[in-house]
Parts: sequence; structure tokens; C-alpha cells
Amino acid sequence: MTDRDFDKLMEEALPELPPDDVVAEITPWRRAMGYIIGGSGLCSITLNFLNLNLLLPLIGVLCQLLGFRALRRENRWFGLCWWCAAIRCALFLPTVAVDATIYRGAFMAALSPGLSYVLTGLNLLIYFGLWRGIRAVEDKWQLERSSAPGALLVWDLIMLGLAVIQYTGWLFAIALLACYILILRCLSALSKDMEEHGYALTPAPVRVSDGVLIRAIVFSLLAVMALGFLFCRRYPMDWQPEHTVLSAEAQASRENLLALGYPEQALADLTEEDLLSCAGALQVAVHEADEAMNDGREVRSTYGNYTQITTVYDVKELHLTDTAVQLPGDGDHWLVFHHFRWTQDARFPGTEDLQIWPAFRDSEGWRSDGGEYTGRVLYDRDGTTYSAPYYALEEQSYTAQSPFFGSQNVSDIFADFSMPRRSENQRGYVSYGMIAIDDDYVVSSWINYTHQDSLIQFPIYTAREQRLSGSWGRSVTFRLAQNALQFWLVDGKPAWV
Repeated sequence: MTDRDFDKLMEEALPELPPDDVVAEITPWRRAMGYIIGGSGLCSITLNFLNLNLLLPLIGVLCQLLGFRALRRENRWFGLCWWCAAIRCALFLPTVAVDATIYRGAFMAALSPGLSYVLTGLNLLIYFGLWRGIRAVEDKWQLERSSAPGALLVWDLIMLGLAVIQYTGWLFAIALLACYILILRCLSALSKDMEEHGYALTPAPVRVSDGVLIRAIVFSLLAVMALGFLFCRRYPMDWQPEHTVLSAEAQASRENLLALGYPEQALADLTEEDLLSCAGALQVAVHEADEAMNDGREVRSTYGNYTQITTVYDVKELHLTDTAVQLPGDGDHWLVFHHFRWTQDARFPGTEDLQIWPAFRDSEGWRSDGGEYTGRVLYDRDGTTYSAPYYALEEQSYTAQSPFFGSQNVSDIFADFSMPRRSENQRGYVSYGMIAIDDDYVVSSWINYTHQDSLIQFPIYTAREQRLSGSWGRSVTFRLAQNALQFWLVDGKPAWV
């Protein structure tokens, strides 16, 4: 075999070179700018469905990290962009990981608005560094200057200004979106034009490839999220076996309440302190109801050409007992107890919440007595009763949206808790005190029980967060039950509404 034959054999064995246009598409400069432009677009677009508001910015942050990683040695401005992108990635990833825990709201409340300011500042530095970095490359290679990088920085400043003034118009927003798309297209054309004029990038040397880096980041993030989902989706509760022996005074108060008509099962769950607060009670008003926490079954009834569709609940798992106790002394002083008890087996995969609308919430005839809110939760297992204080029992002020009254600033009582997976006869109550200002006002006290029935949710919302979101009724993950204690005082006696 001659040398020519050997060379010919080697040429035939080698694969064909890719076309020139394919080679141009995978040059280091084009690839890096593609990551940067695409990442900027994903970080600037917010789509509030299918969790794209979390997924797209995450991909965008990682794309910018890869793009500036290749450019970081080209000039100091691209080096600034690289450090800003790395810091923003390090700050942004924990905000995604914490979404797999119930502490997402507390985490964001603790860090906002400081974290938002830092991320916004880093984004501005990235756009500033990109503008200056491209300007430095243009000057070095004596290329015609482009206005696209500077326009991107101006666009981001305008968006920041609109966020500060809370602009909500559509026309200007659509015009800005069109300008943003045009700027990104100009940046892409600029990248191609720079290569055609001879600019060639030598990527910065790395010890870890881009693929290995991204896989390490993603797998680490998924591992942390999995741990959060497994161990941080329930409230930590201080469950203790119930071995309370009532004092003589508390036992006497209990017997008096029982004689006045306080339901025995609900009365058995009151603490000694709450029993003593009811000492010498004059009368009680009681309302009980069973509420369904299931889908029920659909029943169709046909009347001629008319079909009526109703939902029938054969099983109602939640028993609600609402009781008002009148105390002795001057004025009409009452203690209200909202009690719940599960009568059927139920799933408790996450968090539960009781929201109490006290009688003095929307009525000028009642005011709070200034006392503390009390209550606890209980369950049975293997013949032993366990009890615990609520994870949180507090008053929270917020803005409520009403179709009849519009926006209202209100304060409600919230009690947060989680039940063990293996438990029976789950129950609990919340109590508050009120004093009458005017005899002509109705007592209207509501309990709103939000129950988590499924694990299907991301980000993870607590039952209270779900309730404050303004949703009603049943969702994929949560269910709501409501009951009200409503009566007038006629000649000092309860008269039911």
C-alpha cells in the first residue's frame, strides 16, 4: 500500500464536515451570546400558570450563568457580569428550594424586600456590564457601535420605574414587550455581525464542563427540594399525653356548663383554665352542624325538559360545635367556643387552619374583652389521648375582598396546626371573649376550617395561605367547611336567627 492509498483510506474513514452554517451556529461567541440573550428573555417574562413563573426564571438564570462563564476572561466588564450572574444564581436557587416547604411565606417575608432589591441591583449590573463589555469588544476590533446593549439597560430601568409606581396599564406594557423583543433580535443580529467582521472568542478555560456544572446544580436543587417536601410540609407540634386531673373549682364549673346544655363531648376537651374562666356561667347558646369534606355524589332529577343537578353527601366527616357562654358580672360578657371533631377517618398530609370571624369583626354592637385567645388540638391513638397547643394562635390583619363591600381591612383569629398521620378522633377548639356594647345587635361568629386533603401542590401553600388567597370551597389540595353561631338577645335570652 502506497502513502497515497493510505491517505485516501483515512479520508474515507473520517466523517464529513458539517455545513458552514452549522459550524457558524456553534461558535463559542454565538453560543455564549445565545445563552445570554435567551436567559435575559426568560428572566424578564412572567407566566403565572403551570409554575412557569418559577421554571422560566430558573432556566434563564442558569443560561446567563453559562453565557458569562465563557466570556468572563474577555474583558473586565464581562467578568463583572459573570460574578453578578453567579451571585444571583446563588441567591435565586434557595428561593426555589424553599418553595418545597411550608416556610416559603416566612422565608420571603423575612428576606423581602431586601432580597428583591439585591436581585434587581444584580440584574441592572448585568445589563450595564453587558453594554460596556460589548462596547469594549467593538472598540477593540474597530467595529461599528450598536445601540442595542444600551437600549436593553434603558428598558430594564423603565420596567423598574413602572414597578415602583405600580403601573397596571396594558397598552404601554404591550409596547414595552414589543420593544424588548426587538432589542433581543438586534442583539442576536449584532452577535452574528461581529463574527462576520472577524471577531473570534477564545472561551475561558474551565475545569468542569458546562454540562457537568448544570447537572450538579439541578441535582443538588432537586435533592434539597425532596428533603424539604418530605420533612418540612407539616407544622412541628408539641404532642403530649393527656393526664390532666381537674381541680375542684374546674370540675364544678364543668358540671354547671353541662347542666346549662354545653355539649358533653366538646366540653370534655376544654382545658382547666378555660373551665375556670367559665365559672358561674349563667347560660349557654349552642349550635351544632355536620359538614362534608368529600366530593359527594351527583344526583340528576328530570322534570319534563328541565334537569336539576345536585350534589348529595352521604357522609359528613366533620362535626362542628359552636357555643357561647354568658359570664356573671356587669354587662353582657360572653365567651365563644368554636369546636371541631372528625367523626370519620381522614388524611392529614400537611397543614390545617381555623379562621374565626369573631362577632365583633363586622358588628358595632360587640367588642373584644381584651383577653387572650385560647384553645388546643387533641387526638387519640391506642387508647391514649394526646394534646398540643396550636402551632400558631393569633390575630392577623389583612385586606379582604368582598363582592358586596369591596376591599376591607379586617382582623381575624387564625389557628394553625398539623395532625399526625396515625391518629383517631381528631378534634380541637378556639375560644375568645366579647362584651356587648348595644343590645340590639346580633351575635354572628363564624368558623372557617381549611383542611389539606392532598399532597398535590407546588409551591407548597399552608392552609392559612390558601385561605388568605381568597379561594372558596374545594380545590385540588384543600377543602373548606364553614359554620356560624348566630342569635339575638331578646330579654337577655338567645333567640336564633
